[in-house]
Amino acid sequence: MTDVNLATIRELLTQCSPEEQETLFRELRQRHIIHEFERIIGAPAEMILEAVHRAPELTRRMLRGVIADAAFRTFVVPAVAPQGWRDVTPEGNFAFDYMMEDAQGQVSVQVKLQRSERGAPVVKDGARFGFAGEVFMTETQKTRTGNDGEGEKTRPYRYGEFDVLAVSMQPSTGKWDRYMYTLGRFLLPGKGENEMATLQPVAMTPNEFWTDDFATVAAWFRAEDGGKRMAMAAAVKRARRKKGAGGEAPELF
Repeated sequence: MTDVNLATIRELLTQCSPEEQETLFRELRQRHIIHEFERIIGAPAEMILEAVHRAPELTRRMLRGVIADAAFRTFVVPAVAPQGWRDVTPEGNFAFDYMMEDAQGQVSVQVKLQRSERGAPVVKDGARFGFAGEVFMTETQKTRTGNDGEGEKTRPYRYGEFDVLAVSMQPSTGKWDRYMYTLGRFLLPGKGENEMATLQPVAMTPNEFWTDDFATVAAWFRAEDGGKRMAMAAAVKRARRKKGAGGEAPELF
């Protein structure tokens, strides 16, 4: 088809009513799929989206996590390609989602979604995490719970399983191409030996632990950091008054 014919068709479409355009669209949809997944699951995209729309919140939350992963491939991978990065993720199940490589070597990336509740991003006081102001949160744990050959829980991530944590900031920005990055070795420790804590603070703006630039976090990974780590702030004890023979005196608890 020539450009002239396409231009003519476009002009005719502008003259169609919304109802006529809808009819044409439905006829074209019967001949053309939007995505290969329609063939795999045996249902049209409209039916799949309707099922997602009607699904409970937990299912939709899981889907948003999957979208955050896919968005990294859609937006970040091509954005860093001019800097020499390429996606070399191997087939199979790993603790990381992506393996990125440039001339200096490989960096593994785990993608997570910023935590939200009732459709709003979770915000916490950053002081308890040693951060100024407020922080967002993310949940870092594996999707499935299991045990390894020695009976240890496999759901928490362990240090060394991925190099970089990329957190999708879509809940607070409304955009799937926005990420904050930190190093796996920077993350707060969990209860078990070598385990990462499930909940991690995410800085609202770049700081010494978080950046919005992939090249920056890759440079951090390759640099000596002197053992710099996030840490929970020491609990502050409150004073209360206790009556005694000599009047009231403060008591710490």
